[in-house]
Order: sequence, then C-alpha cells, then structure tokens
Amino acid sequence: MRKVYNMIGLAQKAGQVSAGTMAARTSLIRKRACLLVMSGDISSATRESLISLCKRQKIPWVEFGDKYDLGTAVGKAYRVALTINDSSMAKAVLDCLETEKKDTNSTGVVQWPK
Repeated sequence: MRKVYNMIGLAQKAGQVSAGTMAARTSLIRKRACLLVMSGDISSATRESLISLCKRQKIPWVEFGDKYDLGTAVGKAYRVALTINDSSMAKAVLDCLETEKKDTNSTGVVQWPK
C-alpha cells in the first residue's frame, strides 16, 4: 500500500490532486477528474453522492485505506476523498493497486517480488 500512497503523493506534488470532499466533488462536476479515491471510513451519504457523480461522468473510483493515511499522502490533515486529475497518474495508481492485489495471496502471506 505504501507504493499507492507514494503515487498519490507524486500526483499531489505535480499539482494533479483535488483533496477533500468538496474539491473532489467540484473536480468531478467540472470533468477534470480521472480517478476518485475514497477512504474506507467515508460516510455512506458522501460515498453515494460521489459514486453517483462518477457513474454519470464514467470515471473510475477506488476505496481503500483510512482518512488519515490519505491525508498524509497528500500532506494534509485527514481527507476522506480525493481525485487525481491526470490520466497517466490515475492509470499508475490503478496499476499499483492491481499489483498490490496480485502480490497478496489468500493465506495473508506477502510474497516478495523477484
């Protein structure tokens, strides 16, 4: 998961992140967002409103981690939602999530990449 947070941090340094619920909502409405990232402890009403915007705009979304880790990744306090506004950065974050999913097996033991 550290690699995913590092990619989000790089996107923040590049100025391609809208951090916070209102900033993410604005980015989704103005069609700047390429990926919505939500924390696992987001409220259900906020989650549903952001997902409905994503479905309307056909933007992918992911949900992982907690609000403190997401906030730390972008250098802020806590954030429950953020958008990545660059398509190549969004693809890199999605690729990192896929490799994290493949690296862990069902026994809970993480295999080191060769």
